[in-house]
Amino acid sequence: MKKKSPEQKPKNNRSKKNNDKRLNSLEENEEDEIEDDYNPKLDPNQIISFDYYLDIALDLKHIDLVFLIDSTASMNCYSKDVNKAILKIIFDLEKNITKFFLEEINIIKVGIVTYRDHEDEERTYLTNVEIDLTNDLKEIKNVINNINYSGGKDEAEAVLDGLNSVLTDISWREKSTKFLVHILDSPCHGKKFNNLESDKTEHCPKNLNAEEILDTMRKKGIQYFIIKINDTIDMMIQEFRKNIDIEVLKPEITMDKNKILKQD
Repeated sequence: MKKKSPEQKPKNNRSKKNNDKRLNSLEENEEDEIEDDYNPKLDPNQIISFDYYLDIALDLKHIDLVFLIDSTASMNCYSKDVNKAILKIIFDLEKNITKFFLEEINIIKVGIVTYRDHEDEERTYLTNVEIDLTNDLKEIKNVINNINYSGGKDEAEAVLDGLNSVLTDISWREKSTKFLVHILDSPCHGKKFNNLESDKTEHCPKNLNAEEILDTMRKKGIQYFIIKINDTIDMMIQEFRKNIDIEVLKPEITMDKNKILKQD
């Protein structure tokens, strides 16, 4: 993608000033709400380099940010830091858009999708849209704080099903700049994606095709980020990169030993 040309920058200073005032008000409210959970000023570094991704976006009007989260039991011990990372990413994105001339009120919308594993489909769910695209930060915080981590059974999870749900069940806006942040500690099923002894499958149990899903993501212009919690997903990332660009993120995600759950 090409960088925005200088003529795409705003020239209406009064509109820019009024827009900045509106955005600053949103930031103050957001910062107050986020600081109920953590202080973003303690970590000024962005998890995602939004300066770069927003600067190269052409005709920037809307931003859709979706989080895809592995909600199996093994993720429960990371949930506190995962929630902090989600809030910080939203906070950083809101801060960065003040550099651009944006007319619409609903600039940023956030959605959250979770997934488990195929054995969980009848007991709980395989994939779940926790919340479709919204700009209601209070509701987003409520959703992430109440995600129930359970199930999973073997180590490999329904990653492809989660990605497919992101494509088919989220109301992406047609001309939006699209970001997907994937948070997980286990790879998808299939021997070319992992070397886990517990995964006896050759491919996704639902016969989803990784290449087709990733190709569709790429064609839709979705910028794909993975928050890497451990090294078990390395093979999967390497294989995925044959079809789509991935930026691997490594915020501080620590294990809370008091919240360790067994996969069932």
